[in-house]
Amino acid sequence: MSVKVYVISEPLAIDFIMDDDIDGFKELLDSDDTLYFPEPEIFDTEEKALAFCAGLGYGKDERAVPDRYPLRSCEPADAPFIGAIENY
Repeated sequence: MSVKVYVISEPLAIDFIMDDDIDGFKELLDSDDTLYFPEPEIFDTEEKALAFCAGLGYGKDERAVPDRYPLRSCEPADAPFIGAIENY
């Protein structure tokens, strides 16, 4: 099973994701048609996807708001956000 990883860099979108606020995230998508979400990275295994995501956060302060946030198709909590992006 392949795993998609979307790397989000929009600060307001990251805030909504971290707060698990899917409604706010959808409102952001509806209100701003200039947001850009790159195509997802696709991995053959969950382990490879997790290694990629670990590399994104390497050396970062865990208490700080990240400047890049990964959404993984293998995570049920990320599914609504991925669905919203794919329908954006």
